[in-house]
Formats: sequence, C-alpha cells, structure tokens
Amino acid sequence: MDTLPGRLARRCATPALLVGVMATWFAVRSTGVPAVVCSVSVSIAAVIALLALERVVPRPLVAARPAGTLLSDLCFNVLTMMVAIVLPAVVLVPLGRVLGGTLGTTRIWPQGLPLGVSIVACVLIVDFTSYWWHRLQHTTGDRLPWRLHSVHHAPHHFDLWMGARVHPFDVVVFTILGYMLLGLLGAPAMAIDVTAFFASMVGLLHHTSTDVDCGWLNRVIPFADHHVVHHSVRVEDAGNYGNITTLFDQLFGTWRRPTPAEYAPLGSWSLAPQYPQGDFVFQLRSPFGDAWERARGGPDPGGGFAEAGAG
Repeated sequence: MDTLPGRLARRCATPALLVGVMATWFAVRSTGVPAVVCSVSVSIAAVIALLALERVVPRPLVAARPAGTLLSDLCFNVLTMMVAIVLPAVVLVPLGRVLGGTLGTTRIWPQGLPLGVSIVACVLIVDFTSYWWHRLQHTTGDRLPWRLHSVHHAPHHFDLWMGARVHPFDVVVFTILGYMLLGLLGAPAMAIDVTAFFASMVGLLHHTSTDVDCGWLNRVIPFADHHVVHHSVRVEDAGNYGNITTLFDQLFGTWRRPTPAEYAPLGSWSLAPQYPQGDFVFQLRSPFGDAWERARGGPDPGGGFAEAGAG
C-alpha cells in the first residue's frame, strides 16, 4: 500500500463510500420510500461494502476478535439500529413536535430556510449535544454515564461490528438530546432524517478496521484513523469525543492526532480483563448493581464471570 495508488486508496476509500451512501440515500428517498425504510436498507448496503473493504485492505496490527464475541455484537448491531434510527423517527421526533407545539417552541426554527442550511444546522446541533454527552461519560468516573458507555469500550479489538456495541440506554440519551430536541425546535422532517442517517453512517465508518489514513479530512469528520485513538487505554489519548464531526473537539481542545499506522492498546480502563465480551445479556446488565462489580472485577458472590457466560 506504500505506493501512490495505495496512499490514495487509504485516503479516499472511506470518504468516497460516505459520499456514495449519502447519494444513494437521497436517490432512494426521492422515489417515495419512507425515510426509515430507506435508512435501514441503505445501511445494510453500507455494512456489506465496509465488510468487503475490511477484507480487501485490512488495518495492520489490529488485535484479532476474540472467539465467541461475534453473535453478541450482531445482537447489539440490530438493537442499536432500531434505537438509533427507528426510535427517533417513530417516537422521539413526533413526541418532540407535540411538546413543541404545546410549548410554542416549534416556531423557533426559521421558516423558509433552505433545506441544505437546515441539514447543516441539524447536524451541528446533534453533534454539539452528543459531544457533551460523550465527553460527560468519559469524565464522571464510575458514575452511571460511564458505566453505560463502558460497554462500548470493552473490546480490545477494533472493527465494524464492535462499533454498534453500545448500551441501548446510552443510545436513548443520545437520541433524546439530539433528535427529540430537533422536533421540539420545529426542524424540518427531511433535515432530521438526513442528519440521523448521516450520523449513523459516520459511526460505521469511524469503527471500521479498514486500513485508512484520511489526513486533513479528520479535521472535518472523524474517520477510523482518528477515532481509534479515542479507544486507547492511555490517559493522554483521552479526547476525540465528536460523533459526527470533529469541530467541537477542535473548539474545546479535545482533538487528538490520528494514528494511521499504529496505535496504543485498546479497551476500557475500568473493566476487568476477563469481562465477558461474548455475553450479550450480561453486557446489558453490566452497568447496574452487582453486575457492575463483576464487570470491573470486584467481589462476586455469584461465582465469577464463568457464570455470566464469558466467551
């Protein structure tokens, strides 16, 4: 890959894929397909394309996925897609509009604003709220926000499937702070739909184990060589909290240098090495009560991780 075509491929492959899936979304949506159906179907196509890229141009030095963890991550992928894409469209945005109509806040959004401007505004609002929720999770010690988010940081490997290993309560907070707020403010439905799909696609791209070096593009969008730093266990790497753009990392001093060739060990500072990454049910329970003590390697009167189905 150390040739000009190779370097261009590493720089452009995932950004080009992002442009392609967004163009496909608009094309499919223009035929009258409902936004939720459009988002789910194009997401599946994007996943297939990224899996192919991971096989064709794998990232070097990535730790192998532990045996017995794929099924759990697939369950998380289905659950996260439902919560991140379906829940806002079906429940949270309509509820926000109802509340906004009652409170009069839906009049805040400027009428007659061009769609492109509304989309940019929606992206920035959702990115701002998710940045601060994400940053809060990493800076409140062992409190519940981090406990929820630690599920996502448990893996010591880095690939497409682990990207959606996110606790559903974590995703619910993210969607309420972002998309329900947009409904409350009266943002156009099309702008919200585009923002939700764009955010999910960036999330896919910045967790891929494809060999990428996106350079200055990481000053706009967090691609995988930028976001992998966020999963480092080193204290000095704390940062890169942006979920859709890197704008607020740059504004608030948490932008960290991408690592296209090498990276620090990955994982969660607070979880036990034997945390059962292959146990879907345990990971849903792990932020709460006695399960948290087991997750961090504390006292376990129930008999240890073996009973939690570690694998």
